[in-house]
Amino acid sequence: MTTIDPAESARAYLAYHLKRLRDERQWSQPTLGSKIHISGSLISGIETMQRRPTRKGLQALDRAFGLDQFFAPLYPRILEETGLPAGFPEYADAEAEAGMIRIYQNFVVAGLFQTSEYAQAVLAAGEQPGKLEKLVNTRLERQALLNREDPPVIIALLDASTLRRPFGGREVMRGQFERLLELAALPHVYIHIVPENAELCPEGAFTLLSSPGEPDVSYAEMAGGWGQLIDDADYVAKLGILFELIRSKALTAEDSVIAIRKVLEEPS
Repeated sequence: MTTIDPAESARAYLAYHLKRLRDERQWSQPTLGSKIHISGSLISGIETMQRRPTRKGLQALDRAFGLDQFFAPLYPRILEETGLPAGFPEYADAEAEAGMIRIYQNFVVAGLFQTSEYAQAVLAAGEQPGKLEKLVNTRLERQALLNREDPPVIIALLDASTLRRPFGGREVMRGQFERLLELAALPHVYIHIVPENAELCPEGAFTLLSSPGEPDVSYAEMAGGWGQLIDDADYVAKLGILFELIRSKALTAEDSVIAIRKVLEEPS
């Protein structure tokens, strides 16, 4: 097993000391996870630097270990290291805690569904190789919620143009279509294709996050990968209505699978 150097980064510092403190108390990863209401696999992911912790998660670790502001102050430094645009880390935290995620995408396949090759092609424009790798890895890390023990229900409305806009070439797109079909087979994922002749023209992509006992929040995307997490109740309600209007024009989940498979089977 590779030894982690805690001086390498804030994330490495977290991973090293989390494992050290856990071992000192002879807690297994599931045992620690149960104390802060997350899975043992997430603890493992943080200790191997494969998963990014949330602010609430770091605060919970401080409480579990009886520490005063040891892990929690690392959060801003960890965000800086991700290279993510302003506003997105807060969204990623909210996304990880949501019970339902409703997505509308009118330009690219939703980030939660992207393959690494497709994500790299989408994010490559104008990015330095080092930063691009971080952005792709962070996007893929978010996808862990798809396979966790208590995954959120995900309803994704993808404009038909997302299937026709080539990123990375034919083989990359083929891999992305296969990934969409795999996800559509999951019992908690519903993918709907919005036909090109649907008489709706939303001005941009957006996501709605819902959890029991919590007000809905939304994330509105902007150019250049920027976006904003919005909790204004009136605005979020309007996006909820817009989402349902778009869904009323979309294909059923079953017909959407047929549409994706049809594009996949088209000759090169």
